[in-house]
Amino acid sequence: MNKLRIPEKQIYDLWLSKKLPSKLRTLDDKEIEIIDPGIKNIDYAGPDFHNARIRIGNLVFNGDVEIDNFSSDWKAHGHHLNSRFNKTILHIVLKNNTNAIYSINSGGRHIPILEIGNYLDENIKQNLEKEYKSKDELFMPCVEVNQKVSTEKKIKFLRQLGLLRYKRKCLKVLDRLKEIIVLSELKISEPVVNHNFHKDIKERKFYSKEFADIKLWNQILYEEIFEALGYTKNKDSMSKLGKNLEYEFISNIDNNDFIIKAESILFHISGLIPDITKLKDEETIEYVRKLVFHWNNLKVNYKNAYLKLNDWHFYKLRPQNFPTVRIAAAARILNKIFHKNLFLQIVNNFSKIKDNKKLISFLVDSFITKSEGYWANHYNFSRKVRTETKYFLGLSRVDEILTNCIFPILSIYFEIFDKKIETQRLLEIFVNYRQKEGSNLIDNISSRLNIFDYRLKSVNYQGMIELFRNYCINSKCLECEIGKEAFT
Repeated sequence: MNKLRIPEKQIYDLWLSKKLPSKLRTLDDKEIEIIDPGIKNIDYAGPDFHNARIRIGNLVFNGDVEIDNFSSDWKAHGHHLNSRFNKTILHIVLKNNTNAIYSINSGGRHIPILEIGNYLDENIKQNLEKEYKSKDELFMPCVEVNQKVSTEKKIKFLRQLGLLRYKRKCLKVLDRLKEIIVLSELKISEPVVNHNFHKDIKERKFYSKEFADIKLWNQILYEEIFEALGYTKNKDSMSKLGKNLEYEFISNIDNNDFIIKAESILFHISGLIPDITKLKDEETIEYVRKLVFHWNNLKVNYKNAYLKLNDWHFYKLRPQNFPTVRIAAAARILNKIFHKNLFLQIVNNFSKIKDNKKLISFLVDSFITKSEGYWANHYNFSRKVRTETKYFLGLSRVDEILTNCIFPILSIYFEIFDKKIETQRLLEIFVNYRQKEGSNLIDNISSRLNIFDYRLKSVNYQGMIELFRNYCINSKCLECEIGKEAFT
């Protein structure tokens, strides 16, 4: 259940069912008593429940309750910027997937988090998962009636959602850049625990000159790409790996044998390095011996946190998507960033290359990464692939990196430094960019909406993800422009 995203309606029902135990505690260890769970918000905008009455510690609070699958959803859904959520007294999540012990509203107030997944007995957990899996995996209530809605109206709404999702990604980048600046000034390392630096960010005015250091952009570049390399199942772990990788540490690794050194660092920090005494094949023993040798020389300068083997997911992944292979790709991305000036190359060529098709071709070529070395014919330690892998990063994965990472980062860069022409051009590129292939999710959604031929345009692609995750699985049909017309 750690990674499963349950439709929120099921969590609402659980909250109202009074099946939770009487002894509950917030993540900051305050006792909770549910006096009144509140009234379900039927207006769709704002928190999920109004007028709840809850004792937290020694105080009784009256206000709103917000329910999410994961604690990271608070920022991902933009609640920290939305004043509608300023009356929230409790943030309920199934799983805390961040280091935070509270959420923060737009006024800077701390909102206690209750992780109810810790209090569910196995029967309830199994029933939740069974009910979820027994439903159509692509739960779209309008599937039988959306043909009433014109293709033009569907595409218009998906474009709006795609641009909204794009804007949210840009704001996420900006928030993280501000965090990096403040954390650097306060000399705080990741992961941040029990430190209210968000208040410093909220109350402070930032100036463009504070974003001038290329180190800042190199760091956000590798952090965002690391997260994208994690796919769905290892997204959080790859994100943590990127943030744990201290900039000064990795940037000081010299160019000589950089890739094997980067692999050594990443596999040790990730917790994926195997016990060499338990290995049997000579090729793997020799490779791991090199990793250990380099780490013994480098680890004295690493002062940050480590992940564990059980933080990673391998089950039901294709071999080329194993986190071990993704980490091998990440090592080569680091080489491009630190020893081939990747970010500056991109920014400079954005101005030099006037033709959009040629610019896109340059961007794609910048991230295509051919396979090499040990991981060209292995998908895990001591596990060989049947056919040698040709690319660590091929066209489809580069498409995802461009639309989810590079375009948002560049958008914020151009906006901060008041490059209006480049900002507008980038938006046009995003809106008209066509991905090379879809995914099972996008192919199915577009088929059910009868717009299959429109699915590969990135703005529509992103719009369908937004539609499905924030409307369909939560049955918010009357808030959806397609649903409003389909059901009337």
